[in-house]
Amino acid sequence: MKRRASMFLLLAAGLLPHIGCDSKSETVTKGREAVKEVVTQPFNAQDAAKESLKQSEDKTKAALEEIDKQLK
Repeated sequence: MKRRASMFLLLAAGLLPHIGCDSKSETVTKGREAVKEVVTQPFNAQDAAKESLKQSEDKTKAALEEIDKQLK
């Protein structure tokens, strides 16, 4: 009886790490996605700031051209 119990425990101990692997890989995947988002956030903010600055420059340039036309 002890022998069967010890065999069962060894078998169970051998299978438990394999059962937990699926959730571990899912956690790793979620972690990688979170890190990617955090890393790319500053670049996305920089791109948005560049676009905003370009739009502002275009508006200023158009306003200056309109004033030049009015002065002539």
